[in-house]
Amino acid sequence: MKYIFILGSHPALSAAEILAIVGEQTDVVDASKEALILDIPDFDPAAAMRRLGGTVKIGKVIAEDKLEANFILEKAMAILAEKSAEGRITFGVSVYGASREASQGLIKLGMEMKSRLRAEGKSARWVRPQEGSSLSSVSVVKNRMLEEGAEFLLFVSKGRVTIATTAAVQPFEEFSQTDFGRPARDMEQGMLPPKVARMMVNLSGAPLEGFIFDPFCGSGTVLTEALRMGYAKLAGSDKNPVAVTSTEKNIAWLREKGLIAKDGPAPLVFAADARNVGQFMKDASLDAIVTEPFLGPVLTGKETRSLIQKQIHELSTLYYESLSAWLRLFKPGAATVIALPNYVLRQEHHGFSTKEFSKLGYEGESLLSPSLLSKLGAAETKNRGLLYGRTGQHVWREIVRLRVK
Repeated sequence: MKYIFILGSHPALSAAEILAIVGEQTDVVDASKEALILDIPDFDPAAAMRRLGGTVKIGKVIAEDKLEANFILEKAMAILAEKSAEGRITFGVSVYGASREASQGLIKLGMEMKSRLRAEGKSARWVRPQEGSSLSSVSVVKNRMLEEGAEFLLFVSKGRVTIATTAAVQPFEEFSQTDFGRPARDMEQGMLPPKVARMMVNLSGAPLEGFIFDPFCGSGTVLTEALRMGYAKLAGSDKNPVAVTSTEKNIAWLREKGLIAKDGPAPLVFAADARNVGQFMKDASLDAIVTEPFLGPVLTGKETRSLIQKQIHELSTLYYESLSAWLRLFKPGAATVIALPNYVLRQEHHGFSTKEFSKLGYEGESLLSPSLLSKLGAAETKNRGLLYGRTGQHVWREIVRLRVK
């Protein structure tokens, strides 16, 4: 069965995360900066969406053919005809991969669908995108399209159209709640966004029954997201005892809000330097380490190149010594997914090199194939990782996966 995934703000990372969880029996059908189409056996869109962090929508493909209005109308009306005759049918059309002019023309097919439904004596409401060519997840949920109608996803490529109906949307309210509602937040140093933490956990490839450790846990974003995803064996540590307390507060808050089970598993959380965690952890016990290490002092954007290079050198030593200490904790073939800082100085990116880590026994892995990266309009870093950041930020994140040889 074919499914379409509408990708988030960083398409390459979103695609890498999807492919990390859907398994090896998956064929990539098509891809663009906006969407990824896969042929996947035995797939549950709702279950997948509960695990993913970087996917906006998942749709089930119902047809594909030449890009013709009558073909789209025929398939869409067949779906809408299946909806209950009782009450109003609410639907919308989102277009991906087409030019702005073509997108607007396709969206307006919704008016024809509405007219045909009314001619059949059915009450219909057509919801148009407020901006651009696609409906937001918020609009789909607030207008109850999945329950009372449908959202049609039209993916245009090389004169053909793939038609899908939305099966699941990102739980945006939960992500907002866990990001901005948690009681312990470090506003000065900055925090790993929950969606990114979730993507990193998925990229690690650790099974749900596996053991994940975050040795720079901060306020516990990796641990809290892993708990929400269903992981039971978790541990976190931080050099700063205040961070440990913050992590514990945030986990307790999740239980209070019902975002995780009140009587669910409790991660081991302790204060320790990341280079000295071996005394608290068993050898060969970990399936993955997922972490955002200390990124250095907060930047203003006015730093000199020499200051940035000095900071990179100092942090490289910390990272090298930490990775060296973690080696004996991994099970054979385990991975670490790490968010390395990538500094932006007057539009120039200054990052780290992971070549030194190979001396310890780590090998960097590409997160996506070159061909798929090309379709997504992205490129991997020199460390075979992917960048995450926004224009105007002084520090981006380079998501890298290192495998123990």
